[in-house]
Amino acid sequence: MTSEQRPSRLVFWGAAWAILVLAAGGGLLYRQAIRPPAATPPAVELDPGGDVVEEALRLAGIDSLAARGRWVDEVPGVDLAALPPARREVFLRFANARRCTCDCGYTLAGCRNFDASCETSAPSVAALYDSVRAGFIRIADGVRERPARGG
Repeated sequence: MTSEQRPSRLVFWGAAWAILVLAAGGGLLYRQAIRPPAATPPAVELDPGGDVVEEALRLAGIDSLAARGRWVDEVPGVDLAALPPARREVFLRFANARRCTCDCGYTLAGCRNFDASCETSAPSVAALYDSVRAGFIRIADGVRERPARGG
């Protein structure tokens, strides 16, 4: 071969680098293809026809049966501080005694605490609050009393 027919050194080294880069890229692609997938957390099984509140409590690790009967002192969306202490107690006794009719199994106060988006307990709690505030409900004889130890 004559000097005109031989590839120049620049072309030779350029081709060598291109082959090296292609080989390294191919090796990386191969390595990614055979690498096992990263560990993923286990899938959470949801019951599509089940009770959303019950499912959330189960996932949170809350014993819903114990929570359903628990006394609640704070009811979201209700300004208890605006009521005199005697009326506040009457309101809380009724709210902790009456069951919500949304079939959650909670009292009105419990349903508001565990499912603030419930469209059934919100108007019931508002009506109870308005009745107690206006003086239509003044006594709570025979209605659930506050537990001695807050449970």
